[in-house]
Amino acid sequence: MLARIRRVPTLAAAMALGLATAAGSAAATAPPPVSRPGIFPAHPATAPQTTTLPNGDRVMVSGSGPTATVTVLDPSGKTAPAVRYAPDAQHAYVIPDSVTTAPAQFVASQYEIPALEVASAPAAVPYYPLHILQINGVDSDGAGASGLTFLTDVDDAHRVSLPPIPLTNGVARLAVPAGHYSATTIYATFDAAGNNTSAHIVTNTDITVADTGVSTVTADERLATVPLTAKTPRPTVNDNDLILFTRTDLTGQPSTLLAGSAGPTYVTPTAPAQVGGFAFQLISWGGSNPAGSADHYRYDLMYPAADHIDANQSYPVDASKLTTIHNTIDTDPGNTSHQGLYMNAMSGPQLGGFGIGYVIPVPERLTTYYNAPLDGVGISQSAANEPPSRYSQYTAFGTDAPAYAGPTVISRTWGHGPLAPQVGQYQAPTWCRSCADGDTVALGLNEVQDSSPDSFGGFSYQNVSNVTVYRDGTQVFSGVGYGGTTLTGQSQQPGTYRMVYDEDLSGSPLTQSTATHTDVTVPYNPTADAQWALPAADTCYVQSSSTTACSVLPVLNLNYQLASDDMNTTHGPVAAMLLNVGHQSYGGVGSQAAITGATVSVSYDKGATWTAASVVPAGQGHFAVLWKNGAKGATPWLKVTATDTLGGSISQTIANAYTIG
Repeated sequence: MLARIRRVPTLAAAMALGLATAAGSAAATAPPPVSRPGIFPAHPATAPQTTTLPNGDRVMVSGSGPTATVTVLDPSGKTAPAVRYAPDAQHAYVIPDSVTTAPAQFVASQYEIPALEVASAPAAVPYYPLHILQINGVDSDGAGASGLTFLTDVDDAHRVSLPPIPLTNGVARLAVPAGHYSATTIYATFDAAGNNTSAHIVTNTDITVADTGVSTVTADERLATVPLTAKTPRPTVNDNDLILFTRTDLTGQPSTLLAGSAGPTYVTPTAPAQVGGFAFQLISWGGSNPAGSADHYRYDLMYPAADHIDANQSYPVDASKLTTIHNTIDTDPGNTSHQGLYMNAMSGPQLGGFGIGYVIPVPERLTTYYNAPLDGVGISQSAANEPPSRYSQYTAFGTDAPAYAGPTVISRTWGHGPLAPQVGQYQAPTWCRSCADGDTVALGLNEVQDSSPDSFGGFSYQNVSNVTVYRDGTQVFSGVGYGGTTLTGQSQQPGTYRMVYDEDLSGSPLTQSTATHTDVTVPYNPTADAQWALPAADTCYVQSSSTTACSVLPVLNLNYQLASDDMNTTHGPVAAMLLNVGHQSYGGVGSQAAITGATVSVSYDKGATWTAASVVPAGQGHFAVLWKNGAKGATPWLKVTATDTLGGSISQTIANAYTIG
């Protein structure tokens, strides 16, 4: 259950760069534009798949199969609490919590999500004699309870793949083979406004279905008495619990159930399972500062799995081992509601990926605390600006850098402009934006990037974009709705690529950086480029069966550090900016060619005329830039150019780059 209380649209949808494919050097026709409903990091060439559920909620899946990321949005665009259940790899369900309160209308097949499943060829199903199991649900008053039960055959989950079972008026009856089973039943409560206020999760680890008569099991909500708590150094209010239940049958087949709430969550103490394996894991415990606190902060903590549910679910927090991140989250003057989103995303091979978002005021100073993640599970951050009363539209920024960096203090700024497409410079493992493998060349940019060179951004709405690529002056690709392209069958002789990318965000709620024109020239020399081998930890989506690492192409990158406030507004008669010019890089790997020059111009008449700014070199690739500000309330345009010793160049124009206060 991904909690609904005070939640807004999650970023767990993919960062879709929308790379089109063109063959050889001939001009190619682009396929239809991909949709771009979000930006949380995922496969950059895959747009999220969206399924609308019977209750109107939407399930957005980034990637495919059991490891894909899932986000559930209600009709207003806010994240909705939900259960993700996979009785086996071939079946997966996503069920909003609100549905569990009306089980009589529940039809399991309507909540099955094929994009999360592993396809398999039809197989003959052996016949098993069936016997009746009755599940009795009891609520906190001792009356018949309504909820959902998730039942696993722990002898062999393949004998019968059981969908979620609705408990209506406290009773569910079903026919199953005799043997050993495990059940988890979720009772969720909501207030009059539809906010999830608590969850009671009842676990029956060992159930025996006899081969005669009717077998019964009771899921008694009154037994879920143990609250999940964390002993945080600073006072907190629990606003998120996310639990992974894993039940493994005697053949080694796992069934997984991911459940949570906005807190509090209560669980049933259990002993280790007698048949098969059982694991209980608090994937995320979240808590924020109490209302009225002068300082805004939150804790997001992760704990290892146990083979039982202990009667004490109070978790320790070692302050000396936490990563502390001081986040500055800027916004656009068009965001008159001053609402934003802070997002945590967890991912792992067993639980897949999921994200949880928290509404915050913006601009904001938010301190976040993380403990060490578990083996195989990663956690990353992102932040977004919310436009007024339009929760389904936002601009957001993420990073692949892990949130936990050891016992240290980090500062990070989100959304500081000017905002523009870039290739970026990354230390943490990520995917290569512009790389080559043999005769395949990928040229692409992040849709938008802020002042952090290791961030990447995108939009929940459809921007208008066009990319055109040339090889040695000849157009080889043009397409609408893409942030780049993949070219195959390319000549291995040295040459030059030119990529022209136009992006129009005038239909968005943004008032700054509303349109950009980026023109990049990239020298191409397969022999020389091979020295910049993409690190093994990074992903090259154009790599074929070759065992040789992809080459990082020498694409120029511009990083803007404008002296503006947290509304991206400057004050005073003179504007100042530090311009950092370099090349795309991954773990320090990328061209180190010297930067030969840079220019900056400013326009106050929408690009009709331009005035050169004062650009002073401040070290290799660094330039101090000054120019006169115009009238208060104006939103100047900026034009920036740079060149390197390889012959590479970049020219970028940003409409309404900032606001003059």
